[in-house]
Amino acid sequence: MDATTHPPLGITDSGLGIVISGSIVGFLATVTVALRLWARKLTRLPLGADDWLCIAALFFQHAVMIASSVAAVNGGLGRDMSVLALQYPDAVVVLFQSAFAGELGYTYSSPLIKLSVLVFYRRIFPTRAVRLGTLIIGTTCILWCIAITILDFIQCRPLKAFWYIELQALPTTHCINPIQSFLGNSLANSLIDLFTLTLPINEVLKLHTTTRRKINIALVFLLGGVAFAASAVRTVSTGVIIKKGYTNFSKQFVLSLIATVIEIYVAIIGACMPTLVPVYRRLRYGSPSSTRASGGSKEVSASGKNLKYWKQPRKHDGPFERLAEVDDGLVSTTHERPDHGQTGSGRIESYALDSMVPKEHTISPGNNNGVPSTI
Repeated sequence: MDATTHPPLGITDSGLGIVISGSIVGFLATVTVALRLWARKLTRLPLGADDWLCIAALFFQHAVMIASSVAAVNGGLGRDMSVLALQYPDAVVVLFQSAFAGELGYTYSSPLIKLSVLVFYRRIFPTRAVRLGTLIIGTTCILWCIAITILDFIQCRPLKAFWYIELQALPTTHCINPIQSFLGNSLANSLIDLFTLTLPINEVLKLHTTTRRKINIALVFLLGGVAFAASAVRTVSTGVIIKKGYTNFSKQFVLSLIATVIEIYVAIIGACMPTLVPVYRRLRYGSPSSTRASGGSKEVSASGKNLKYWKQPRKHDGPFERLAEVDDGLVSTTHERPDHGQTGSGRIESYALDSMVPKEHTISPGNNNGVPSTI
């Protein structure tokens, strides 16, 4: 076959769309994570478990994006499968190798970003219901990851038959239907997304604040709804493939692959958004702790008055964050259990939830009530 009879493979419009859309969203996700790290630096706070999980999710999702781009550029994604098999057999191998690599990357990027969000929930809402909910969902994410990892490596025996499709005709080869595998994977993932998305809503509704603020706070947590929508699109499109019949993988799988690439990137952006207000305030007001209304938190008297501005730390609960009501919004506060009669000082970190602004406070040596005084 010479180049005159069979011109170079090239890239289809569908493949080009995957590369462009994925690159744009991937760039935005990378910038958002970088801003998240900057927010931590501005507030002089160390990286938490949720930050590291988010970074890891971004790394694996970049691997998914690279695999998808290779499938689009060198694997004939978007072209007719019969044409590829006859004229570009090497492209078919690249297509399925890329699909396997992308599937493996997604197996880790998806649960990692969910675990990042769940850790964030546990810091912001230290309630029994949220702790139990995050434990159940987090365990499910880990079990899902283990199960899909095993499935990735046993879907074809020998594994190379997944991309050397001619081996699948041999009686010694055993492969499961990849589209059915994708559907089961996607359906379980969508359900986990849904539970993760709705977990904090009840806690937000119980806050003692205005309805408008409740809506604003709920919207912050519902940013992940876009990722859930992408997950749902992938599930539906994969189900349609099964209904119509698995006959043309290189053309039928385009929409599912686009949704896979976009879903996790959008989830990463949504997970980072609540943490970026220190950056916003730094750029707008010149300081990460500046506020529009009062310019900071109101000092609470040692007598215990004006306690509507702060929630008292719970005794014998160790470090935790919880919501407190202030004039500037809702504040999530990390309290170190005070040393009664010993050192007499401790460090407190708080996040304004309608702004998620980290602030630092200390417990004054003579304050017996453990009420924070603003630095």
